[in-house]
Amino acid sequence: MQTILITLHNLTRWLVLIFGALAVARAFAGWLGKKGWQKADDRAGMLFTGMLDLQLLLGLALYFTSPFMQPIFRDFGVAMAGTSLRFFGVVHAGGMLLAILIAHAARSLSRKAASDPLKHQRSAIGFGLALLIVAILIPWMRPLLQFFGLLTV
Repeated sequence: MQTILITLHNLTRWLVLIFGALAVARAFAGWLGKKGWQKADDRAGMLFTGMLDLQLLLGLALYFTSPFMQPIFRDFGVAMAGTSLRFFGVVHAGGMLLAILIAHAARSLSRKAASDPLKHQRSAIGFGLALLIVAILIPWMRPLLQFFGLLTV
């Protein structure tokens, strides 16, 4: 079960980054290029937030089922003394949750904005900030690609 969850969480990371980059690029291009809001702009934001939501579900499943995280549930104070547990148990989990909230707020606020430039601006700032947080908090020290324990790059 853990191998499947880790593989899916790892693969979804790349989808989050790809769709996040797409949403940010479209938002900045629309904002700086003074373009009209298009259905594709909304769809890019939807794909980004949707992938973030899927990543959250996979991450929560890992968080609560992984033997690696069990020390946090037994003794939070002792677990916080360890760098790796502190990173995954608090910094990574909390920061990613913050990024997801920011991305959803940006999508909601952009959809409610009165003008196209404001829609693009809110998307660019919110999605950009969310993607930055995600990129900073990805554990890059882990393998970049894991495929069901068969391939690790």
